[in-house]
Amino acid sequence: MYQKEENNFNNNKLQKLTNKAKYINEYFSINKAFIYSLKDVLSNNLQINELNHPAYNEIKEENTTYNILCVLDGIESSLSGIGKLDEIDLDTVAELHSVLYLKPLFKTILNSKHNIQWVYYTSAKKFLYLAPTNKIFKKEFLTNIYKKEFWTEAIPSNNPGIELILTKLYDDAAGKGYLTTLSLPIMNNEKFMGVLSIDIGLKTLNSMMEKDDLVGSIYLVNQDNEILASNKEFEINSVLKRGNSTFELSIFDDTIKLVYIENIEEKIITILKTSIFQILLLIFILFIIYMLCYLLILNKKVENLANKDSLTSLLNRRAMRIESKKLLSIANRYNHFTSLLLLDIDFFKDVNDTYGHHIGDLTIKEIAKILSRNSRESDLISRYGGEEFLIMLSNSNKESAYTLAERIRKEISLISIENTDLKITVSIGCTEYKKKESLDSFIKRADLLLYKAKDQGRNQTVKA
Repeated sequence: MYQKEENNFNNNKLQKLTNKAKYINEYFSINKAFIYSLKDVLSNNLQINELNHPAYNEIKEENTTYNILCVLDGIESSLSGIGKLDEIDLDTVAELHSVLYLKPLFKTILNSKHNIQWVYYTSAKKFLYLAPTNKIFKKEFLTNIYKKEFWTEAIPSNNPGIELILTKLYDDAAGKGYLTTLSLPIMNNEKFMGVLSIDIGLKTLNSMMEKDDLVGSIYLVNQDNEILASNKEFEINSVLKRGNSTFELSIFDDTIKLVYIENIEEKIITILKTSIFQILLLIFILFIIYMLCYLLILNKKVENLANKDSLTSLLNRRAMRIESKKLLSIANRYNHFTSLLLLDIDFFKDVNDTYGHHIGDLTIKEIAKILSRNSRESDLISRYGGEEFLIMLSNSNKESAYTLAERIRKEISLISIENTDLKITVSIGCTEYKKKESLDSFIKRADLLLYKAKDQGRNQTVKA
């Protein structure tokens, strides 16, 4: 049993790690797609002669820098550069126009569900376009960003393959915690223009590590084996020792690896717990199934008590009104004929007074059987009052309803009740539904016909 559970454990672990690696790879791949989309837009913009962005004319100068704040659908962005506008060359002007057109794509990336912290373009011409922010950056800040790893590792002199690079973790100066950056150098006609970057938070990466309850430690490391994220606490940019790793997967074009270090003691305890509790789990599941079945049966009984007449098992008055409204709604929609029979036992008070309530109950039950026997499944039959019955006939006009009423009336007149000489008759009102008529109006018309039958001598059906 232990061996079987250990195999299951290992298979489950492999599946979870594979799924986790796939999930992380998809996350980084989508961010890669974002940054390459930015590259494509920017590269296309740089090829357009005399491209003009309306916001360019709003750029302001302040001592040795120029800047502009932009807002698009609530997403704020800032462009800040070193120098004076009237001193920059035409290529830089064209690049500024091209970069400002990245604003809608910046917005799309920041509004995605990938929890992107920053998206920005850093130009070799000493300007920065960054979102989301409403800050104007000074010359000192702009100068220092060219010393950061996202720039130094991405520029062609250190990245001759012009590849997408992933930095190690660093503490964000704006207070967003520890971040790692995806950076891609931008070339135009073989000339280096600048770097596009997307910043990802450590919290986001750590949350991806914690989604599966694996027994052991999970690490995301870069090509230098520096830890980028984990489901355990770690020192920033510490190097992971590989000696104890039991499993690792390369992801995101071998740029990062998912490493799993197993805790043997916890693994053994977990397998033993699983083996011991299998039977208890089965018993628990069976108990739950039993309770669900019991509740289902109980609910059915409660439903029957709420909807059925206890003596005849026909629909009671409340249920009849609910189902009748549904049937009339269908009749109105599809122009179906619908008819109504309202039956009342003649001189029923005399039956109870002469023979007792036991015989009265038997009479009602016998009549209910006749009604059920002579009706279709699509018809609604109810005990509408003490000795009153209501039948709603779907897809039936007044003539067919009258034929049925007469058959029922005659059959009721032939029944015998428990060794008595009691002769039972009924009076019936029969009418056809008028489109858009209310249920109460429909029943009232049948009721008037019923009383007309009684006034004319009982034991008859009156239709109208």
